[in-house]
Amino acid sequence: RSVHPSGQVLEFKQGGVPWKEHLLQLEVEQGLEGQLYYVIYTDQSGKWRVQCVPVTSTAFQNRLSLPENWRGVRDAELEKLSGIPGCIFVHASGFIGGNETREGVMQMVD
Repeated sequence: RSVHPSGQVLEFKQGGVPWKEHLLQLEVEQGLEGQLYYVIYTDQSGKWRVQCVPVTSTAFQNRLSLPENWRGVRDAELEKLSGIPGCIFVHASGFIGGNETREGVMQMVD
């Protein structure tokens, strides 16, 4: 709950590490299966990413994807559509998105 009021967002200090299988295993061990929807982290350039937690470690299905009308949209067009400053992109499949700031990426998960 310290990352997001919903308790459904996990924050990593940085990206670039494999996390899906480990996270899903920890959820089972802790009795918390299915409670996390998003992981946020910074990329190599210091921009923020939001990535959806998959149903399984090998699945292309997310527990909760980013909004359909944002998918495949970039930059100023995405900012206008979402009403969130600093938007960079949302992948066409909705599994990942980017923003210039942590505040912006947190708005993307609301």
